[in-house]
Amino acid sequence: MNLLFLKSIEKNIYVQYNVETCIYARKVLFAFLRRIKLAKSKKIIPYKKRRNLNVGIIIFSLLLLYTSVYFIKLITRKKIIYNEVVEGSMAENKTHTGLILRDESVEAAPAGGYINIYMRDGKRAAVGSRVYSLDATGDLKKLMEASAGKEDTVSDSSVIEMKKKLSNFTSNYSDSDFEYVYDTKYLLDNAASEHSNIINIENIDNISNENGLSLNMVTSPASGEVSYAMDDIAEKKEEDLTKSDFDSSKHTVSYIKNEQLVEEGTRIYRVVHSESWSIYFEFEKGEEELYAEKKTLTVKFKSNGLILTGDYSVVETKDGYSLGKLTFDKYMVQFISNRYVDFDIQSSSVNGLKIPSRSVLEKDFYTIPIDFIAKGGDGVSDGFYKEVDKDGNVSTVFVPAEIIKVTDVNCYISTENKDIASGDKLIKPDSNEIFEVSNKEKLLGVYNINKGYTIFKTIDILGSNKEFYIVDKGTKYGLKVYDHILLNPDNYKEGDFIYQ
Repeated sequence: MNLLFLKSIEKNIYVQYNVETCIYARKVLFAFLRRIKLAKSKKIIPYKKRRNLNVGIIIFSLLLLYTSVYFIKLITRKKIIYNEVVEGSMAENKTHTGLILRDESVEAAPAGGYINIYMRDGKRAAVGSRVYSLDATGDLKKLMEASAGKEDTVSDSSVIEMKKKLSNFTSNYSDSDFEYVYDTKYLLDNAASEHSNIINIENIDNISNENGLSLNMVTSPASGEVSYAMDDIAEKKEEDLTKSDFDSSKHTVSYIKNEQLVEEGTRIYRVVHSESWSIYFEFEKGEEELYAEKKTLTVKFKSNGLILTGDYSVVETKDGYSLGKLTFDKYMVQFISNRYVDFDIQSSSVNGLKIPSRSVLEKDFYTIPIDFIAKGGDGVSDGFYKEVDKDGNVSTVFVPAEIIKVTDVNCYISTENKDIASGDKLIKPDSNEIFEVSNKEKLLGVYNINKGYTIFKTIDILGSNKEFYIVDKGTKYGLKVYDHILLNPDNYKEGDFIYQ
């Protein structure tokens, strides 16, 4: 596009339009041509826009960052769960499964045959009393049923006794002890069989003679209560007991039933010769020391709710096994068919500070004789005189120490103490006697958090159950009412700040 072309366009505009229009058109035209020229030379320079800072976005970003950091710290830090110490009391009852031993003898069948029981469990037999008979043919039952009178009725005393057994069963039944159902069934069957045989016992001799039956009448060789519940522990002595004897699953009880076919030599029944009987039980941790001063213990039996007080002692078996022993002189017949029995040992109520059992932990502490405790220059701070060897120069310095517990013999300090460690030598005040730190003992305690960090406080347990301990509230350096203690101490160590 040359100059002549531009002038021709300009001339045409002048002809057709007025002067102002022509001037404006000329400006537009030259601007258009300038843009074309710049495009061809590719030297377009873009316009840089000025960026303005947005204060609102900056503040929002800072708040978002702070919230994110706080949230992450919140979900990752240790959860603080504490409990406030209060006063409380507890009746300490400990549950045990005991093993019963009696003065008893086992009688075996003199011959084979079908057994007919004349005495129920727990009934006392005199010497020579008929206990059962053996029918070699098995025909006695049919003959007795045929000769049974229609007017035979159950006595009122028998009905009352059976009702008592059923009532006792319903009040003490537990799904966890279903074997109790079979025990009760056995006792009821025995009672019914005894009633049947008592009705017909006067006719047994006549029936057997008339029909030529050969009955072997078995009588008791000694006086005592009779039981047909048999196991492999009968006649065992206390010194022969072992740990495995307390596993009831390994020593099942079998019951001899009426009209059962037995062989010669089969163990049929037991005769208990005395009303005195004993229960042996295993100790839980620390329980033997708990009863060390006791001469008697009161127990409550779970099967029937009976509460008895028995003489208490500790026995040692041949293999060095320590067992608790409770001896009673009555109510033996109530448990004559049992070898194992569940009971609670009832102790007097204890008072003190009540704390959750899960707040208690165990730690190691150095033990130091209390004679070595010294006072600092202020006359208040507890500590010890420590021997220091620096470049061959031996001197004595006072080292303050937080004493955790004091007994009549020793005091206890933390093994985490930076100034006193194993191997350090302590000097007794006003003496040249030296004690080398080395002995350690474990103590039970809790973490006190009253000051915002963990401080170990020892406890003396007076009573316990599955959830709580009752501890002595008069322990020096121990807990006080309204103290705050950690419920999750395993996640902390002494001196940890808990609110950071």
